[in-house]
Amino acid sequence: MQEILFIRLNELILLIYLFSIACYFFDFVSKHYIVRKFGFVTLGIVWMLQTISLSFYINVTQQVPLGNIFDVLFALAWLIISISIVISVIKQINISIFLFNLIGFSLIAVNTFQPMNYQSSGSKINIINELLIVHIALATISYALFAFAFVNCVLYLIQYKNLKQKRFTQKYFRIGSVATLEQVVFYSSLIGFIFIILSIILGAQWGFNTLGANILIDSKVIMSTIITILYGVYIYLRVRGTINKNKLIYFNIFLFGLSMINLFFASHISEIH
Repeated sequence: MQEILFIRLNELILLIYLFSIACYFFDFVSKHYIVRKFGFVTLGIVWMLQTISLSFYINVTQQVPLGNIFDVLFALAWLIISISIVISVIKQINISIFLFNLIGFSLIAVNTFQPMNYQSSGSKINIINELLIVHIALATISYALFAFAFVNCVLYLIQYKNLKQKRFTQKYFRIGSVATLEQVVFYSSLIGFIFIILSIILGAQWGFNTLGANILIDSKVIMSTIITILYGVYIYLRVRGTINKNKLIYFNIFLFGLSMINLFFASHISEIH
């Protein structure tokens, strides 16, 4: 019963932590004060829950969480959150806070979904199954967001063509402006990028527990990593603004094509799901 409560508490921490990280990243690319405020408040909630979780662990085990590598990761995650809060109060460095807490999130995820942390075989099986479910759910959400970005890429190209030809029909005004469509493409890709990173982190954790080191040479894992890096390149170029947005739209379409190849074809030669 205590193990189940510990798992559920850490899962709640991960969900709130995910929201906080997303807020910090969104504020980094958009400079939005209210979103940054939400990110800070939710980070404080994560710290309180993590402190409760840490106290619960110490009370149950009657020892400081330094006995093995996963205990150390658990304590390190709490320290990262604490430092992040202090930095946020002293100075606003949103990209540093985002990257710092992405590490903290990864450490909590690794600790939460580590079967070796649980005594009963039932708990170990449940945690591995839950890890796979969360990994697939995050990947599915990311693909849905990439698909939404792709649809708006197509609409952008249609509207851009209509704009160049000065074809201002009723359909033109119903679809929306090219500027709005381009922003939708960017933010959809941005949120999808965050979800796919988290999915890969949890997927790697599941893979190491089920397939071992072979997960590193799996075709789907390699392809997913490449696609994630390329989406990161797209976001970086979009934020820098050094490349024409039309070219980035075509690049985004290309990335979605790679995602679909990975989803439908790489799965057939992959050892994982």
